[in-house]
Amino acid sequence: MKRNSPAFVLALTVLAACGGSDYRKIRVELPSYSPLHIEQFEQAVFSGFLVGQENAGLDLDKEIVGYFGPEFEKKLHLKVSSQPVALESEDLFRKPEFWKALSPGSSGALYVTGKAEMTKETRKTILDSKTDPNDQMGRQRGIAERTVFSLSLHLYLIRADSGEVLLDRDFKETKAYSSAKPRADFAFYELAQRVKTKLFRPILSEERMQERYLLLK
Repeated sequence: MKRNSPAFVLALTVLAACGGSDYRKIRVELPSYSPLHIEQFEQAVFSGFLVGQENAGLDLDKEIVGYFGPEFEKKLHLKVSSQPVALESEDLFRKPEFWKALSPGSSGALYVTGKAEMTKETRKTILDSKTDPNDQMGRQRGIAERTVFSLSLHLYLIRADSGEVLLDRDFKETKAYSSAKPRADFAFYELAQRVKTKLFRPILSEERMQERYLLLK
């Protein structure tokens, strides 16, 4: 019996229900559910992103297309192209007639679009330490600074021939750096990598590991 089969998971549940005061923690591989059938599509069309707050000094729309375009091509085996459109508000993402009008009669294509924000802020923390634990007067105070980058990405995958939203997901990743002047492009790359993992895992129905507790008699 495969570890990720429904029968295996059911067996664990039955055993757990039998009672017992001892337990063992185990790891189980569970398949992910794919929200779309990627085999139905041949092309991913990046149509631009509505950029909200952005103070990190990046062309965020360009960075997103530059990073995720090759990933869609490599992981989903789709031909990638760019067709920037004027995005005036978030309401457009859920207007099928708008997307159908961009390429009348188009089939086999997915529009990749959404809203993105990337912020940079400096956070200060007061450090309080003692050179001698018994010396109440020997406190040393200092200030540690951290530069924190946050990437918010609300991603839509929209079917070109019908305008139907096939995927609607929100991602938010944050990373703190202790270096004096961390580069925003490096920060974007690291945050985008986290988003990539969470985005493609369900699309490709990749298995994920989860912990379960098995009760023992």
